[in-house]
Order: sequence, then C-alpha cells, then structure tokens
Amino acid sequence: MKILLINGSPKGEKSNSLRLSRAFVEGLREVWPDAETEELVINDLHVEKCIGCLNCWKRTPGRCFQNDDMAAAIDKTREADLLIWSFPLYYYSLPGSLKIFYDRQVPTMKPVMMERTDGKGNGKHASRYDLSHQRNVLISTCGFCYYKGNYDAVKAQFDLILGVGNYETLFCGQGEMFPVPFLKDRVEEYLGHCREAGRDYASCGCILPATRAKLDETIMPKDKFEEMADSYYAHCAAKAAAREKAAAEAAARGE
Repeated sequence: MKILLINGSPKGEKSNSLRLSRAFVEGLREVWPDAETEELVINDLHVEKCIGCLNCWKRTPGRCFQNDDMAAAIDKTREADLLIWSFPLYYYSLPGSLKIFYDRQVPTMKPVMMERTDGKGNGKHASRYDLSHQRNVLISTCGFCYYKGNYDAVKAQFDLILGVGNYETLFCGQGEMFPVPFLKDRVEEYLGHCREAGRDYASCGCILPATRAKLDETIMPKDKFEEMADSYYAHCAAKAAAREKAAAEAAARGE
C-alpha cells in the first residue's frame, strides 16, 4: 500500500488542512502499519502553467514538453494506491498552485472520447494508465463556520475528474481556529476524530456515520466563532488605518 499525501496549501507546514490530513494518515497507519507514506508539497515544486498546446497528446504522447518537476510528480501520483488531496478552500475552490498542478495532469489522459456513466457532464477522456487500484480522499478546512454548502464547486470539479462517488471527503469549517491557544484541547479532540476517520477508511473504505457526526460538529459555537472572527478583523482594520494615518502624516512632514 502506497499513500501519497499531496499538500496543496501555500502555507506548507503551517497548513491547518495538513494537520487534519496527517491525523487521518495516522489513523490509516494504525490499520495499515506497513503502508508506505510520502508527502508531496506542491509549493516546493517547480510546476509551470499548462498552456493548452496539447503536444502531450499530439507530438509527445504522455509527456509534456515543459522541463519542470511535473513528470516526476505524475509518476508519484499514478503509482500511489491512495491519494490524499490536502488543501484549504480558496474562494470556494482550490488554491491556484493546486489548480495548476491538476491542469498539468493532461498527459495522463488520452485524446479518446468516452461516454460517462455517472450522469455528470458530457463525455470524458480515457486514462492513459490503469488506475483501478487507486482511491482518493479530499481533506480541507475553510474559514466559514460550516463547511456544508461551501464546497459545491470543489465537489463538482472532482465529480467530473474522478467520477461521482469515487472519492471520500473530510471537510471542516472554522479552520482558522486551529492555532488559537485556548482551543487547543478542542482541536486535539477534533484531530482524534480525524484519526478515527482514518481507521474507518482503512477498515471499511469510508468514514462511518458515527465518526462523520463527530467531524460535523463545529470547533466552537457559531455565535462565539463569528464574534471572535469579526473582532479579530476589526482589530486588523484598526491597525491598518493607524499605519496609513502615520504614513500620511510622515509624508506631509516630508519624511
């Protein structure tokens, strides 16, 4: 069993989503102690934007002409038995660097049109590789109180890419609360539920309803969360205004 954790957060090691993902992997490894685990940090890679030339279909089938880290990354993704896509929600979708990484997956597909059988979209391309052994899990935090209703664009994209019902999700609201010191015990409790989810997935191939119910509980009550968030950003706005005022006064003095 090869597990590849893809860290798609621009924050790297400071990613809140990564904390959830690593807890999930810890749970997996309790059931799969011999599993090989590797982390791929998107922001550490040199990955150019896809320019849509389709030379990877026409002139060099299966290979992009761009000389960067993408070919090696594709080898890692297609060899993995389980891909864990770890990322924060950015503007209701994927972070830009992760979107570019996914755009560059075109060489893994063939320019052969196929019908879909999951009722999603209109047609799809055939895979260049046999990925029947592979499973996918999406793990993500967002800054909203609740995750429900805020990941519709993400799920629509992965339904088209992976197929409806062909991946598991672990989405969490209030991700920005994870580093808050006075919430440490509650966050550790939540990470414990993520480990339980990992054990569920390794044993049953899904997150069980009882575990899902724990994961769906908010880190803190909605009213307290919104009060704290609004207060923090009001404080930031006040500090920014003070800096702008000081800069304007310095400019007026000719400093």
